[in-house]
Parts: sequence; structure tokens; C-alpha cells
Amino acid sequence: MAATFRILEHTADVGFEAFGRTREEAFAQAACALMYLITDTDALAATQTTEIRVAASTPPDLLVNWLSEVLYLHETERLLLRDFRVHHLTDQSLTATAYGEQYDATRHRIRLQVKAITYHQLALEPLADGWRAQVYVDI
Repeated sequence: MAATFRILEHTADVGFEAFGRTREEAFAQAACALMYLITDTDALAATQTTEIRVAASTPPDLLVNWLSEVLYLHETERLLLRDFRVHHLTDQSLTATAYGEQYDATRHRIRLQVKAITYHQLALEPLADGWRAQVYVDI
């Protein structure tokens, strides 16, 4: 299974499924999918790196906290991130490096204003050939 994601359309929501051979890849792809909802990630340069550390009491909570931190960096520091490398992942903590650049209104178009990561239909599960994460966001 190649690491990838797909957007899920729903009547009033938008979400995504993210896949990876490992749980680390699924978490990284979930962050890629989140940023894809926000902007055209193919148009981003990886000129800036940001270290991200999050903790939680359960793996699903960790997924929500991880994506919430990525969204927080976008909202507060105006970062548009395109690539993510998860270095350390346990059931309760994650350390990663994110790559991207600062938002520039002359070069970047915002597709969707994501307000929050939700627990609605949240899933994090092993598959026969990897991992799957499903997330819906509040827009």
C-alpha cells in the first residue's frame, strides 16, 4: 500500500481518509490531506521547517491533537505546510518535522477555511497492508 489520501464529500461536512504502510505514514498523510483541503499543496515550496510535538491519552486523541496543531500553525503563524515526517510515534506522543512556507496572498490561494478537527466519524485502524485514518473537519 502506498501512502496516500482521498477527500470524502458529505452533505454538510468535508473529510478525508489517509493511508500508510505504517501508522507514521498514515499520520503524515492525514496532515497532507488537511493542508490539501486548505490550499494547493503542489504550489508550495518546502523552504521552512517546523518541529511539532503533541501528546494525548489515546491514539485517536493523538490524531486529533496532531491535526489540530498543524491547523494551529497555519492559523497563527500563517504557515502552509506540504510535507510531514513523523520521527517518533507512540500511542500517546508524536514528534514530527513539517515542511512548507509562509502564506503569501500574491502566490497562494486558500481553498477552504477549516475551523477545527472533529471527532465526527473519527477512525484510526490497522488494515491488512497498513493503516487508515478517517477525519472530518469543521468548516
